Amino acid sequence: MKLIDQKGRLFGKFNIVDLIVLLLIVALVAAVVIKKTSPRLNVLTEENAPKEQYCYMTVVAQSVVPEAGEQFEKDMKAGEHLIANNEVTPAEIVSVKSSPATIVSPNAEGELVVTEHPLWKDVEVVVRQKVNPKNPIIKVANQEARVGIFIIVKTQKVELNAKIRGIEFRDE
Repeated sequence: MKLIDQKGRLFGKFNIVDLIVLLLIVALVAAVVIKKTSPRLNVLTEENAPKEQYCYMTVVAQSVVPEAGEQFEKDMKAGEHLIANNEVTPAEIVSVKSSPATIVSPNAEGELVVTEHPLWKDVEVVVRQKVNPKNPIIKVANQEARVGIFIIVKTQKVELNAKIRGIEFRDE
């Protein structure tokens, strides 16, 4: 049995020209599928660019000494912008709230219970900034923002090291 017969068919069954055309069509379809589904090859244009949204980030500093907690509440005002790298950023404070710190301590029976600390405070700050939620790394006040990591909330008068408790995106 010959590889190509007198009529130009492969193994006597397939026409070589038809086979080459079929392979080109399959390659073209595969290239289109890869182009459409590959994020590296899809360049953002104004039409398909994701819209920016407000990122509301809730941060909490736990067990702050009372004087510092009062100072944070007094000097961190809603609408005040955060500072990073010696520059004012677009991130702004939405709210500041301090409450008695919660601690775990044993009671008279030796059981662990959650109670309020008589002196220390927990300070909760909500910060917002317009960001692109589709970015792989969200940055608020020039710092990476992910739930569970520590972030510095810094204004002209005070600086607070706090842990991010929540991130929410909203259109406004």
